[in-house]
Amino acid sequence: MSKTAYDQCYYDSMVQKTRYLFKLIARNTSEPFQVIRNYMKSDYRKAMDCGNPLYLNKTPKQILGEMGIKINFESERNEKYDEFILEWMADIYTYMQWRYNLKSEEIADKINPEELYRIYSPLHEASLENGAEKLRKIYRI
Repeated sequence: MSKTAYDQCYYDSMVQKTRYLFKLIARNTSEPFQVIRNYMKSDYRKAMDCGNPLYLNKTPKQILGEMGIKINFESERNEKYDEFILEWMADIYTYMQWRYNLKSEEIADKINPEELYRIYSPLHEASLENGAEKLRKIYRI
């Protein structure tokens, strides 16, 4: 197995950060899948992919600020998007990038956010590791 993208000590915080980030995106933007795609292809994300601690330690609010997205702290859940699925998407994207040392941009190009949201069921029934491995095989990543 290849080396992970960055030290494991950052992995859990990246999962939590990305979960919150995706929920903030859904609550504060009209096109959350496009914003998630933009994030996955951003210079910020590229620096994270390389294990740069300066970027791995940024908060979701800092990341969105860098993307020019203003957070409305009064925003409520966007009922159009299931936040549980968004959290699962964050888990999948974060795990695949970290475990297989892939570029986030490549993952988002092969499995775009709309597609990943759509295939939540039945893929969520697999463990995170098995789900990621199935996605790697299906999408040839």
